[in-house]
Amino acid sequence: MIEARDLRKIYRMGSVEVAALKGVSLAIDDGEFVGIMGPSGSGKSTLLHQLGLLDTPTSGSIVISGTDVSRLDDEGRTLFRLMHLGYVFQDYALVTDLDVLENVAISAIVRGRPVDECYAAAREVLERVGLGRRLHHLIGELSGGEQQRVSIARALVNTPAIVFADEPCANLDTENSQIVLDLFRRINRDLGQTIVMVSHEPWHMDYFDRIVFMKDGLLDTERMREEGLRAKQRMIIEKVD
Repeated sequence: MIEARDLRKIYRMGSVEVAALKGVSLAIDDGEFVGIMGPSGSGKSTLLHQLGLLDTPTSGSIVISGTDVSRLDDEGRTLFRLMHLGYVFQDYALVTDLDVLENVAISAIVRGRPVDECYAAAREVLERVGLGRRLHHLIGELSGGEQQRVSIARALVNTPAIVFADEPCANLDTENSQIVLDLFRRINRDLGQTIVMVSHEPWHMDYFDRIVFMKDGLLDTERMREEGLRAKQRMIIEKVD
């Protein structure tokens, strides 16, 4: 689904260069729920933004579903994002003047789909995320957890190949964070939806199929190896039980 090779990202601040990614290579399979974790400043959000075409790497290549997206121009990248990718952000990024149904449907409308079809798809996905009774509520009438579920529905309405989530629980309490993560897990399992999510919360690790650990702009291979061994041990114990 995703193959990234030797990704590097350098930010220039005046005469100072900051290397956020220093040569990251990884692959993500179709249907995986992958977590990207690491300390603040490790490069995890930068990596997500490169994979999700929200930013352009300084060097390296990214292939998504057989397309070398690193070779696309700005217009091509925008079109690819619109047609193939979905996004969930920590600040929800919803339009406060629109109701719940309109916020989700508009994502489909901009793709040029028939309006009736867009609203039908929006209703269906809102039912899936448990907001079927909140269709005509304004965003300000929803809790933070409900607003994040609206943003998840918006990300899913066009049946994207991949959903990218950047710290989607950062502004939520533990209860609502668990609701959102349970929803992601159910979508991943029921729909086979590929999800790539940045997180800093250790308890979120239980939800991921695999974890990509970052440290100082590189993959933390030692930590990944340790967690891989722990995962195998848990699987053995579960089989014995």
